[in-house]
Amino acid sequence: MQKDEFIQLAKKYAQNKCSWGEKRAVEEFFKKLQDNSQVIPYNFTEVKRDFLLKRIKSKIGKPKNKLLHLFSRTLKIAAIVTSLLGVAFLGNYLINNGNISQFAVKGEKKTILLPDGSLVFLNSNSSISYSKNFKNKRKLKLTGEAYFEVKRNPEKPFLVETEKIKTRVLGTSFNIKAYKNRQTKVSVNTGKVEVDIKEICEKIILIKNQQLSIINASEPLLSNDNSEDFIAWTKNSIVLDNASLGETAIILENWYDIEINFAGKELQELKISGKFKDEKLINILKSIALVKQLEIEFLTENQILIRKKQQN
Repeated sequence: MQKDEFIQLAKKYAQNKCSWGEKRAVEEFFKKLQDNSQVIPYNFTEVKRDFLLKRIKSKIGKPKNKLLHLFSRTLKIAAIVTSLLGVAFLGNYLINNGNISQFAVKGEKKTILLPDGSLVFLNSNSSISYSKNFKNKRKLKLTGEAYFEVKRNPEKPFLVETEKIKTRVLGTSFNIKAYKNRQTKVSVNTGKVEVDIKEICEKIILIKNQQLSIINASEPLLSNDNSEDFIAWTKNSIVLDNASLGETAIILENWYDIEINFAGKELQELKISGKFKDEKLINILKSIALVKQLEIEFLTENQILIRKKQQN
């Protein structure tokens, strides 16, 4: 992200005109600033640098109106800090052959502001790649899961390509889940999107609260559900709606950077529903074990075995 782009975003925040995603992105930026303040190198005297850091850190975590006041008075400071943290906005990135790759490894999530002002929330074990000329050609590739808030530009459609589909929008918000060798799912929060299923060359239009699921490309499944449930992960919530334990295990593996094994394939087919927000892994596992009469064993710190509960 460039300095002037963050300034514009900060101004929108100060004027209370941000979308939910933009608001979260700005607040995450300042949280990250607080977490990494000790490594900021800039051509200030030590006294001035310490003063700057104390001013910003003193505002983190305080009520919204105080944070807004900070933005209205310190846009210049935000610009300086942004230039220090680089072009990526809360994202790990690599540049190769003119392409930029951003990724979130297992156990983390990333917020990325693209060059056109669109926002991407990248789920764990996911990545996107796009050209450095992204402003002129808004096209990217996704592996894994991401929620997009696309800045509207009727003259330049926004394209997201995954292994199975191509999604085309002008300006909207939507979620794509496209992990390799798993079901692909698109869910629309605002506006509409056009999904092109590669294998059968079929295009399907989705509107708010519609989902398209692709397990077998020849039989895509349309559904109508509250799309907020499909982006619960962006708010650190896991929502399970009659999900199999196999699917649940993959979610937990990505979120907590662990490995889950089952003592029997039939256990992976068990279904479970529930909602967990900002919950510790052990509490989620205990809840699942209680409901399904299972035992959880930690073979190592990061390796877990799930088996049937032994009868006394």
